[in-house]
Amino acid sequence: MKKHLLFLFLIAGLFTACKNKNNKSDSKTPEVNASKTQSITGNFYKRLEGTIAGKPVVMHLQRINDDVEGNYYYDGSWLNLSTDTLIGQDSLVLAEYSFYSSYFEQDPKAPSIALKWTGNGFKGTWKSGDGSKSFPAVLEEKYPEGSYQFTTGIYQDSIKAYANKANSPAAHITFEYLKAKNNDDAGKWIDSQLKKISGLKSNVDREISFKSISATYLKDYSDEVASQQKGNRSDGEDAWLNYTNNSQQSVLYNDRDFVVIDFLADAYTGGAHGNYSSLMYCLDVKRRKQMVLSDIVTIDSNNLQRILEQNLRKQYNIKASEGINKVLFDDFLKPNKNFYFNGKGLAFMYNPYEVASYAQGQIVVFIPFNELKPYLVPAFAERIGVK
Repeated sequence: MKKHLLFLFLIAGLFTACKNKNNKSDSKTPEVNASKTQSITGNFYKRLEGTIAGKPVVMHLQRINDDVEGNYYYDGSWLNLSTDTLIGQDSLVLAEYSFYSSYFEQDPKAPSIALKWTGNGFKGTWKSGDGSKSFPAVLEEKYPEGSYQFTTGIYQDSIKAYANKANSPAAHITFEYLKAKNNDDAGKWIDSQLKKISGLKSNVDREISFKSISATYLKDYSDEVASQQKGNRSDGEDAWLNYTNNSQQSVLYNDRDFVVIDFLADAYTGGAHGNYSSLMYCLDVKRRKQMVLSDIVTIDSNNLQRILEQNLRKQYNIKASEGINKVLFDDFLKPNKNFYFNGKGLAFMYNPYEVASYAQGQIVVFIPFNELKPYLVPAFAERIGVK
């Protein structure tokens, strides 16, 4: 599956269940089968709490086959994680990156986190990209009240362009998805939203829906190949027929009865490169609704644009003497509806071509809640813990 990190490597040269009924506010860890305490094989989602360099962090990790990805945050925006190395059945090394550093640094050496599974969490070491700094990392799998557990799954299908040709180009379609683990009212509602995010009907089994979508996609591909065969296409153009259509659901925040999902989709249908985009879904489980920006802040667009542009400058190192069109198409940045949040702040995601060229990748601007205090909806501020 082509994730954020792959695209950032390409463009820079080098990246989001249900309430556990037995877990109350004391954040008990899940029971662990002693026979499996040293194994992290199989697909999973894990919410982890602990410290890195002594700073409290919350980390979300998801595994599909041999691909482990995730994110964590401590005092601000998310730091993203992607598989560097899997070591046996109990250890892994994750590469760390942010959207900002991946674009601006030339061939950056990414920091890394080497982790060993302890049975209910990880212990290991965080190292800077140049190896000059290292800090201990200690994490436990926890699901406090107001957080939810998920399982992860994958559905894949493919078809060759030319059935009898050994090295035939092909079309591949992949769905990586989350599924609510428990079956109470909250879990059922979350699961219905997860299906909706993937464009599925809530009352139809995922396998049936994915199979139907895949069949349509692969038939359209076969029709396209047949159409091209009628033209004057040369064999050298076969590479353009390696089509892909992938989607992935990831957890970005999972606390206080809020679940934030990143739905990443990427596709290639011929040409110089494919395209990709992330849509963010902020789910208020307590109120059973998909959130809109006015559920978080009440602020006029001019003030929000001013704050956005100030943080864009800080995060993308744009000097006061320079226009923000150093990074963007235009010399302004307006808020959009593709927002998301964690316990520290609010972020806006702009996909390729939305406000900048494909080469810049996704533009993400994070605004700390302390800059938004006068505008925060009181009920939201209380739930998220902003004082």
